Amino acid sequence: MRLVGRPQRRAFDLIENLEVLRRQPIAPSERPLSSVELRAAEMLMTIARAMVPTVDEICAIAARHGIAGAPAELLINTDVVALVADRFPYQQPDRATCRAYYEAHAREFRGPDLYQGGEILIGGDVTDREWRGEAYGRAERIIAMLHYDRRVFNDLLIYSAAASRDRGGKIGPVPCGGWASEVAAPFFSLKPGEVFPLPVPSSQGFHLLLMERIESGRLRPFAEVEAEVIRRLATRSRLAAARHHLEKLVQSAR
Repeated sequence: MRLVGRPQRRAFDLIENLEVLRRQPIAPSERPLSSVELRAAEMLMTIARAMVPTVDEICAIAARHGIAGAPAELLINTDVVALVADRFPYQQPDRATCRAYYEAHAREFRGPDLYQGGEILIGGDVTDREWRGEAYGRAERIIAMLHYDRRVFNDLLIYSAAASRDRGGKIGPVPCGGWASEVAAPFFSLKPGEVFPLPVPSSQGFHLLLMERIESGRLRPFAEVEAEVIRRLATRSRLAAARHHLEKLVQSAR
């Protein structure tokens, strides 16, 4: 049956408060609930009761996922709660609730910070003892010059191997973990304006690293993440319903 002229969500809103709504007097300014809406709410209540798992079903679900234990233990197991949560209906959050959640958890909806820096690569074979000694000394002198004045970086690129020089010695902007390099870890450990204090060895030679800036991730607008917020709130609602149901089963068992 399709309800026309009223939001279908009203039927879901009745599930938990149906009896209270029936007992409460209707204020003149309130629109009365139609018989169609009441029947829909009754039907949804019946469906919801049929969906929630029994103790035996919960034990069977846990067993299928390799979770062992007595029923009393399974009913308080957080992994089991997550496994049965999708058996519970949930109330669709309204736009105001979604926006309030978005504003309270804004950091979770930011894009990743972007790191931008530079690299001078002294190319060679670090297993070659003779080359390694000469190259390491040269690398230390370049690092000392960069510590004194980072503005000479472009001038010092003449000492860099083509692999780095061809891209102007630039690294990024790139999110943390987004640069597939043997020397990524020391690079991402730097703060803006810092030069890594030692030459970093790799299969390519010695890398001299500096960090120019770290740009904070962009906050994604609410319209872009609204569907994600709805999914999060639905998951939270179902988990809360599952925990409540399992707690009632524990109390009944006692």
